[in-house]
Amino acid sequence: MSGTLHIDFTPGEGAIIRALGLIERRGFELRDVAAEGRRLTVAVEPRGPGRQLDVLRRQLERLVDVTAVQIISAPAGQPA
Repeated sequence: MSGTLHIDFTPGEGAIIRALGLIERRGFELRDVAAEGRRLTVAVEPRGPGRQLDVLRRQLERLVDVTAVQIISAPAGQPA
């Protein structure tokens, strides 16, 4: 049930750490992280059942430095 997210953000002190911390606190394990310019690509896997990428996307979008979040791959049955 892993998936990949593109997170666009405004570079600022602690912006990446806030995004990665939120992902972990919301019950997802980080499998791969890559950053290029203003985009962070993160592969995640839920730690347990009931964790949805769409909910994580909405939570990330609320962060101050995040400008957009896109699910680029998701398991069948979850919105992308």
